Parts: sequence; structure tokens; C-alpha cells
Amino acid sequence: MADRQADTVHVFDTWVRGRTGLLHFDVMTTDEATALKLAARYLDGLGERDVTVTLEECRFCHSEPLAMFSAEQQKQFREQGGFILPLPA
Repeated sequence: MADRQADTVHVFDTWVRGRTGLLHFDVMTTDEATALKLAARYLDGLGERDVTVTLEECRFCHSEPLAMFSAEQQKQFREQGGFILPLPA
């Protein structure tokens, strides 16, 4: 039987203000701690190292089945604990 937890992705809607303005992205993962870690890593990759992300900016929104995402996103979810969906601000 498949692990039901691994079949579900929690969506953490994230809004932060960086040097370049307002940034909006969804963190797709299974828990708050991983969401914050992935958000910080993503911002670091954008050169926004000084932006602090808390659960105030990175809020659980809803859950989705993992199957609705691409094979690459599913791979990132399984290997890295989640993935980021950049969104327009």
C-alpha cells in the first residue's frame, strides 16, 4: 500500500519583500520546517540572502495530490523534500 503522506503535497503560499521588490512563490512540501528551509534556499539562489522567512510569510494554504505535478517536480519532492513554484507578485 502506498504511503498516503508521500502522495500529498502541502502548499505554503509565500510572500516576501526583497531587494528587487515583492516576491511570491509557493513552497510545495509536507511540513512547516521543510517549507521554511526550502524557501530560504530558494531566496538564497535569487541573491536575496538577507530576507527572513517565517510562518507569517510562508503560510499553509491547502493540499494537492502529488500526481498532479510534473515528473521533475515529483522527483524534486522525493529527493529534496519539496519544490518551489514561482508566481507573479
